[in-house]
Amino acid sequence: MSPALLLGMLLPMADPQHNPPDRPGQPPYAARQAALAVLADLREDRRTSRESLESLIEGGRLPPGERGLAAELVLGVVRHRLTLARLLGGLAAHGWQRINHRLQHILQLGAYQLIWLDGIPPFAAVAEAVDQAKAEGGVRAGRFVNAVLRQLQREIEQRRVPISQSDSRRAIPVDADQCCQFSREVLPDPGEQPVDYWAAATSHPDWLVARWVTAFGLTTARQICLAGICRPTTVLRPNPLRTNATDLAARMSEEGVKVQLHAEEDVVTVDPGVPLARTKAFAEGLFQAQDRTAMAVVRAMDPQPGQVVLDLCAGPGTKTTQLAELMRDTGLILASDKDAQRLAQVSENSGRLGLTCVRTAMPTEIEQAVRGMDRLDWILVDAPCGNTGVLARRPEARYRVSRRGLEDLSRLQLDLLSRAHRLAGPQTRIMYSTCSLELEEDEHVVERFLARHDAWKLIDSRRTFPDPGLQPGSWHDGGYWAHLARL
Repeated sequence: MSPALLLGMLLPMADPQHNPPDRPGQPPYAARQAALAVLADLREDRRTSRESLESLIEGGRLPPGERGLAAELVLGVVRHRLTLARLLGGLAAHGWQRINHRLQHILQLGAYQLIWLDGIPPFAAVAEAVDQAKAEGGVRAGRFVNAVLRQLQREIEQRRVPISQSDSRRAIPVDADQCCQFSREVLPDPGEQPVDYWAAATSHPDWLVARWVTAFGLTTARQICLAGICRPTTVLRPNPLRTNATDLAARMSEEGVKVQLHAEEDVVTVDPGVPLARTKAFAEGLFQAQDRTAMAVVRAMDPQPGQVVLDLCAGPGTKTTQLAELMRDTGLILASDKDAQRLAQVSENSGRLGLTCVRTAMPTEIEQAVRGMDRLDWILVDAPCGNTGVLARRPEARYRVSRRGLEDLSRLQLDLLSRAHRLAGPQTRIMYSTCSLELEEDEHVVERFLARHDAWKLIDSRRTFPDPGLQPGSWHDGGYWAHLARL
């Protein structure tokens, strides 16, 4: 490639905001166009990848037939961003940082397909990337992308090798079991530099991997890292007021959805990417998607029919509705959240599931509502957190979390627990939970709360590490919960 051609690849191209994902009046996107637009939106930190994809769908710019591939491409590139940059940067004469952002995204999309997506022929992945580059930067851009991706393709020695049989320095894990092996060394030596290796191999910031190794040991840190690169299994919680796991599995199968029944857990699992919200079973309120670890929090509360529960950070209402189902839709659940749109989702999900015992209230209305209650059995504080237990589902969170951010979140979490203390009655119990693995957000918050409020004690607690699913049906997210009660 000539110096002039390479220089052209380093110069600025179009403004990443020149074609925002939800601009009205624009023609529909194909999957790869949509993925490129969402990655640009994500880089500008305007919203999460899922929010951008939902905006495209709601705006009519992402047809149903393109949604699955678009989501796979976006989440895949985000999940493996650091690894892709390392691989591709090694093939660019002047390194990764000097390539303009739009071309970076195009190269990442092409490389993700070459390494991770078995169902897409390599020639198609390269050709589509070249076309995108030409549309963005002309013929020179197309030649540059073609040269880099063709070289990457030539260096792939074996697309799939069991991790246990691979040369670790030449192999990029594609999931918890398989890897893609290259003809050259692309990763640090895991024996000599275990933190650097796992950070590079699984696209996690090295400081985050280092703290996991220090806190939990290398074996557990490896498990966390591998879980973070997997496509998470979708777990369906049957609505016990309308069905059970066996009948739900049969119903989903009738609709053409491939499922696995786990009758002993009373759940059904589905492969990632299935458009569940378009099924009749979803519309009829037969299930709610919810990971096993999240379900375990509410089950540990053992809510009983007729009880009164305050869900202080309800979000869209996944745990709220689980509480209502276990309470047989009796008693009262008061769901609160500072986001009015999320509270609207609580009402929507409750209605779809046929639940009538759920009420919603903004945070400013909570104290008055609680004063009017004769009893309050539980307060659930499912606190905002750094999401390090659910990085497979929220892949961009790994790049947003920071030491300073953890400190800020821990102060917010302690404030929420203190508010629960002020709202609690003599017999009220508190369940504190996060989807984080970090000590600052979990044990340390509880310890600080107990130090400030000596009328409370810790009854039980549990940390769950994410499981990458090496055994059939074993996949689950990570998280933490603590059960608190008055002395």
